[in-house]
Amino acid sequence: MSANYGSHVRARMYDHANGTLRNGVLLQPAPTGRRWWARILDAVFVLVFTGVVIGIALALSAVGVISLDAATGVCLASYPLMALVFGALYGCTVSPGQALCGVVSLQADFGRRVGFWRGMGRYLAVAFFPITVLAVLWTFLDAPTFDSVPIKVFRRG
Repeated sequence: MSANYGSHVRARMYDHANGTLRNGVLLQPAPTGRRWWARILDAVFVLVFTGVVIGIALALSAVGVISLDAATGVCLASYPLMALVFGALYGCTVSPGQALCGVVSLQADFGRRVGFWRGMGRYLAVAFFPITVLAVLWTFLDAPTFDSVPIKVFRRG
């Protein structure tokens, strides 16, 4: 075995009292209420900023500055884009909801930030969870029964 075997275990930065060291300060876990309010506020921020971007795009389309197709593209892309932006804030620094509630998400073992990709992935998963549930439900309700005629897709000639 290597001399470094288990070094990651010995190098952990957490206290056995369920705290995490960050810059020499022992941080205790945040209360459940603060964590939920931070999540709710982040969701409100995502929705409000999405609404602002959609409103600006539709207003610019109405006065003829951009086309309706461009406004539609902006409207469709704004929600995932805002989820990615706020996910990056969550992963790399602190999200607005966390800043207002006085909490921060850190890796429990080492006290480091969550990370860019992990934060964005988490926010995208949460943002599209309702859509995923509806798609699965729709697929289940639209599933063919035993007595229905099978559907095939053909190429047009």
